[in-house]
Parts: sequence; structure tokens; C-alpha cells
Amino acid sequence: MIGNQTKGKSFRGLLDYLENKEESSLIGGNMFGTNARELAREFRLSRQLNPEAEKVVHHVSLSLSPGEQLDNDTWCEIADKYMNAMGYTANQYAIYRHSDRNHDHIHICASRISLDDGKITRDSWEYVRSEKIIRQLELDYALQQTLSSKEKLNRAPSVGQQRRIEREQLEYEQGERNTPPQQSIKTQLIEVIDRATVDKPTMPQLMERLQLLGVEVRHGLTRNGKSKGISYSWNDQKFSGTSLGPAYTFPGLQKHKEIDYQPQRDELRIEQLLLNPVKPTSMEQVQKLLIEIDSKQQKPQFVPPAEDESLWSALENYLTQQRGITNFLVQPLHRQGLGYIDQQRNVVFIKRGLDGEKLGALVWDTARLDNRCTEYPENSDRSQGWFHFKLGGELDDKIERVYLCSSPIDALTMAEIDRNAHKGQPLVRTMYMAVDDPDNLPFEVLRNISIIGLAFNNDDQGNEAAQVVQEMLPQAKRIAPKGLTWNEILIEQQQQQQQEMLSQKQRGRGFSR
Repeated sequence: MIGNQTKGKSFRGLLDYLENKEESSLIGGNMFGTNARELAREFRLSRQLNPEAEKVVHHVSLSLSPGEQLDNDTWCEIADKYMNAMGYTANQYAIYRHSDRNHDHIHICASRISLDDGKITRDSWEYVRSEKIIRQLELDYALQQTLSSKEKLNRAPSVGQQRRIEREQLEYEQGERNTPPQQSIKTQLIEVIDRATVDKPTMPQLMERLQLLGVEVRHGLTRNGKSKGISYSWNDQKFSGTSLGPAYTFPGLQKHKEIDYQPQRDELRIEQLLLNPVKPTSMEQVQKLLIEIDSKQQKPQFVPPAEDESLWSALENYLTQQRGITNFLVQPLHRQGLGYIDQQRNVVFIKRGLDGEKLGALVWDTARLDNRCTEYPENSDRSQGWFHFKLGGELDDKIERVYLCSSPIDALTMAEIDRNAHKGQPLVRTMYMAVDDPDNLPFEVLRNISIIGLAFNNDDQGNEAAQVVQEMLPQAKRIAPKGLTWNEILIEQQQQQQQEMLSQKQRGRGFSR
């Protein structure tokens, strides 16, 4: 059985993904909710105990070997034992089973916040503890023992080392020792190499980094130019690449760490580094270097759905004629690539970070009465970006007002209503934002803004979103439309204005006679 663990911010985003997969079923846990929406609402109970915590979602997947199968009751039993052994004894969690692949597997969505004291459940040595628990579960339930890919690529600490670490960790937590347990030199070295390779440097760059970090590197070639291997020395202990694991040999670095090595380009620089290694830097500079390397880690590049440019005029006409949004807002939407029709004839709105970087997308079906969108792609991380834009004030002014809305259409609508109220641009810098997940907002920024309007739809989902945000941002005020959406209000206002103008013309004609 293979186990994987990740942490995140959005309960609703993960739950929607788990629920919407083909052949998905909610089979257990310790919660009352029966679907993603109910479970997300229930998870907020624990979030409220520690509102400052960020990555509070713990996602675990447990997968059997191909050909193995368990019934739901047995899966739930295994999941319960796993969570308890991992220390999640007073935490909420839900268990989903997926049957969309050739290996039977479950997903556990859990809160890292304990209901007992509101503290984050400890995650020290989480990977090591998880693998030990899984090995025991395999024995208890007569399952095939399976090494994870990470276990295969490095040589894990021995059983004796693991027991020493666990004993010292317990002593530290009970106050019987003043310092936490130290990892073995071997494990420390593996972690240093892992951090030095996150952004996939060239082989000479990697060697220079390791030397700066205090790791001595040796490498040799045969007469035919083939690598004789690579070895490392750290804190006066020497290790061959093979002894660290397949990912740390010379070919393994290229295959598993994606280190870029081109002999004709790199051999001279490697030879120079081996003959005249760079001197290790100070501890302060080491930390700075590691932070700089981490910041370069390559993130999956978001690729928005391709636009069908021939359909822009149709969308422009629809937004202006049927949705009452003027070209003052529609044209910038087009120029900045924030709204368009894709090649599957879906309306696409782009999500961005507050710095303007495009990070995701929302797909809209114009037939939806509530104007809400779905995530693109469906399993993408909802915490990445928002559909938003700013009006009023000067470009460099600090944001002083924010309207949070249920959809991009209603964000555009609120901007139109705001412009009408001010007979032009609002006097201060104002941001209009569509919220597809109220649990994931830039709360650090919003906490410093005194005027926040919760302009969500006037329905259960909108009222629930407003309640969630108000718990995090007490200064926010609920402003619900009289109808279902603000776009209905805008269209009604424009129709009234047109009627008044028509009446004025008719009265004017009557007076001229």
C-alpha cells in the first residue's frame, strides 16, 4: 500500500475534487455531512478554533497494489487506524473511495486543527511515521507490501535510527531533553541535496551549490568518458551516491532530479570545481541561499484554454446588450485577456494573483441564472488567484474599498452600479472580486481594508459565503440584492432609466406642440 500526504488551504476545493471524480463515493469518516458542501460547512467548526492558521487541510491518499481489493468497511477501518496512529485523534476527517483507476484507493480529507485545543496536529517526522504505520497495516490486513517512489529513490534510516529519533522526540515533547532529536548525518545530507535540486540546475551549478553548503563532492570519468560515479562528504562522513539511493547517483540525479548535464558544455567547469572547490559560506548565507533556491522551484505553468478570437464580438454583444455591462468594462476585459470564449464555446474568466499573474480560470455557462462558474481545469487548486479588477483613484493608490461577489458577471455588475452611483469613477481605489471559494481569500490584505461589501447572491450559497467571510473579516458588511443576483438589479435599473428617458421624450414632444 502506498500513502501520499499533502497540505492545503481549501476544504471546499479538495472536497469538490474528491466528490466530482468519476466512480467516487463518500464511505466514512467522523462527520455528519453527506456531500462536499455540507462537509465544507462542518469543517469550518475547526477552522474557527484557529483562524490564523493557513494550511489546515490534510489530504491523504492510500492506494493498494493492482489486483488487490477491499470492501468499504475494511477501508474505513484502515483509514481510522491510520488517522489515529498519525495523531489525528480529535480531528475531523472524511473518507472518499475512488474506483476510476486500476488500483483501489481512498482519499482522506482531514482538518489539521484539533477539536480538543484548537492547535495544529504535530507533523514532525510525518513521512517516516506514515510509512511505518502503512507497513504495519499491510501486515495486519495481509496486503502486499509496496515501497513508495520516495522510499525507492533514497535509502531510508535504519529501524534502529527511526526508534532513536522517535524516543528522543518523545523525550523532547515531555521536557526530558532540551533539544529536538537530530537527524542522522545521512538524512541531513539527503535533505541538503533535495533542497539544492528543486529548481533543476545544471550539474556544475549543483556541484557549486553543494560546495557552498559545505558538502564535498567527488566525481570521476573513465577513459571512454563515462561517469565513474559521484560521492559526497558531509560533516566528516563520506557517502557514495549509491548508498544514499538511486536518485543520488550521477545518472540518478539526471533521471530523477532532472539535473541538466551536457558533457561537452559541463565537463570543463566540473573539473575546475573539483580541482578548486568554492569555499563554504557562512550559516547566514547558507540560509539565504536555500531560501533563494526554494523560491526558484518550478511551479506547474498554468495554461488557459485556447481562445476562439472569431467569437469575441458575440461575447461583447451579449455582455453589453443582454447583461447591461458597458464597453468601459468590456473592452479592458478583452484587451487584458481576462474574458473570452474558448474553442469549446465556453465563456472563460481568468483568475490572477494580486500581483496580476495569471494563475487559473473560471468557465461560465451563460444559461446559469446565478452566474456562477466552474473551475478550469476541474481539479485545479482553488486557492490560486481570483477574478478581480480595480477602478477609481490613482493607479498606485492603496485599495480602500472591496466588493466580494459570487461570480465575475456580478463583479462587473457591481462595478457598473458603483460607477453609476458616483456618476463616473469611484473616488477611491476600489477592487471588485469574484469569490469561488470563501475559505480562500487574500485575508492578509483584506484585514487592513475597512470598507468591504459582501455582494454575494441572495441565495443559500451566497448567504453562507457571507457568513464565512464575516467570521474572518468582522468589518465586512452584507449587501444582498433584492433579487437573486446584482445583475438582475442592474438590468432593472437600466430598463427604468430607458423608460424614464422615453417618457421625457414623449412629454417633450407634447410640450413642443
